[in-house]
Amino acid sequence: MHIEKKSSRTNKKKLASSILFSIINLFIIFCFLLSACNFGKLGLSTETSTKTSLQAETSGQALDLNNEEYFYNLKNKQKNINSLADINIRKAIFYAIDRKRIVDALLGKYGEVLNSLFKKDSIYYSPAWDEYNYDINKARNYLKIAGYNNDNPLYLTIGANADSESRKLITDYIKEDLDKIGIKIWIINQDSKQWYLDYVKNGNFELGLWALYSPDCDSLVNYFNSDKIPPMETEKNKNCNNFYWYSNPEADGVLDKLIGDSNKENKVELSAQFQKIIADDAVVLPLFSRIFAVAYNKKIQNIDLDAENGNFLKNIEKVDLVSDPKKDSKDDVKSIVVGYEQEPYVLNPFIPDDIYKTYISGLIVKGLWELNQDGDYIPLLVDKIVSNDANINDKTPTGNPLKQEIKLKDKIFWQDGTPITAQDVVATINAIKSDESVVDPDGDYKNIKEIMAINSTEFSVTLNEYKDNWKDLFKFVFPEKLLKGNNIGSMFENDIFGCGPYKLKEWAKGEYILLERNDYYFGEKPKIDSIKFIFNSDINYLVNTLREGNIDILNIPSDLKLMEDISSSKDLGLIVKQGNLWEHLAICLKPKAK
Repeated sequence: MHIEKKSSRTNKKKLASSILFSIINLFIIFCFLLSACNFGKLGLSTETSTKTSLQAETSGQALDLNNEEYFYNLKNKQKNINSLADINIRKAIFYAIDRKRIVDALLGKYGEVLNSLFKKDSIYYSPAWDEYNYDINKARNYLKIAGYNNDNPLYLTIGANADSESRKLITDYIKEDLDKIGIKIWIINQDSKQWYLDYVKNGNFELGLWALYSPDCDSLVNYFNSDKIPPMETEKNKNCNNFYWYSNPEADGVLDKLIGDSNKENKVELSAQFQKIIADDAVVLPLFSRIFAVAYNKKIQNIDLDAENGNFLKNIEKVDLVSDPKKDSKDDVKSIVVGYEQEPYVLNPFIPDDIYKTYISGLIVKGLWELNQDGDYIPLLVDKIVSNDANINDKTPTGNPLKQEIKLKDKIFWQDGTPITAQDVVATINAIKSDESVVDPDGDYKNIKEIMAINSTEFSVTLNEYKDNWKDLFKFVFPEKLLKGNNIGSMFENDIFGCGPYKLKEWAKGEYILLERNDYYFGEKPKIDSIKFIFNSDINYLVNTLREGNIDILNIPSDLKLMEDISSSKDLGLIVKQGNLWEHLAICLKPKAK
């Protein structure tokens, strides 16, 4: 009996312990489920947790998204580390961004939202992105389809080069816009070199900002073809700038047709098809075209801006000055003073330098052809292409020959009055090919297999591979007599020799460059007798000098307040033009491993 009572007490203790253990387990499960619900609202995985995040939440720092460590702690718990592979998320982002607000803040009435991969007056302009007009409801719906909202946010990063104030504003605005629909953003702006090398080139970003340059539709291949992803770059496969890691067989097919077709109408149609594909895939979101702005004294007439680089002297033959009624116009010497922020180191076009150097050297040096804004080659020194050698066996699939025979114009002269010959052209190309120091990112001179003078006005060029832009290789020509015994890359340090509308008269280093009209120029005679370029790195000083009348014309920054101030002046004029460089939001589709 005594034994039975002891056993009974033991059983009661075991039962009590079992009940207590069950209660404890239920409590633990309840806490876990509660925690899981809280994590679920944050869009986080319930499979893992860290001591850091729990400590942050219990210390009242939950959702402190201004804390970098905490933001990444939350971001790293997301189940889908490749969330941008979901097109619904990409479209949600595009609809959520108020691009007009960005443009209005940066450029005001001088800018507009860009809905194409080309500026608005380009023949390749196609508004494929106009479907992404700001629509927060559409943005929320697309994000909801992907499984996220304000209660269950998605965490992403955006980056740009930190030395751009305009891009800082853009990233701030995008962060605000995306926050409204439930996408939390961390901004990781870096200096331009680090941003490119560590992030963009290696695909180590999610959202990014930079500018693209698209003067013609052939340039799109380097940005979007699946063979142009950065790791695929080789000596033969150059310019691999598909930093989006974008791959679409349909897009590749259209790009292949673009490259192989020389018909302008076909290119326009194919370009529109391609832009529609890219827009539908929501890989890049164009924001706006970069603008060029020039301020000038209203006594100057007929100024035009080159959309390629903002050069306001490219049409110098048309530029004129309002005549002073008090003076005899026959004896009036017309001169203008141009202000530049940076003095060129040398005027040699093959030595990388500031872009303004090309404005000056372009008045002195000419080539066989030049490009207009539609990408057409306009002959300058060339009379005609005499023949396309149709008898050679080695041709491209499109039938374009590898050998061309070119005839130069008659009565074309260097600035000293001596004739320009085919031998000068041949000597220039051979000098470029033999000098390894020559830097020309746009010219593949190795593609010239052979170049030979036929006589003084005709020469032939044989290419290894036919490319539509082969005429780019002849954008500079120099006299044969100057090239003998000289490396072309080390020439023209203190002077330069050419056949353009002007020639160098004087260069006072650190002060000014003075050009005078070339009387032997083959084209229309310029109305301006001389052009003086003065240099000062302080743009405010240059603007004030312009206001005082001591400078006649200069490029100004695309600063909204400054542009509005200039345009309201009775003595000064302002010209603003969209360029071929455009800002965009980029999405990286490179797969990321856990």
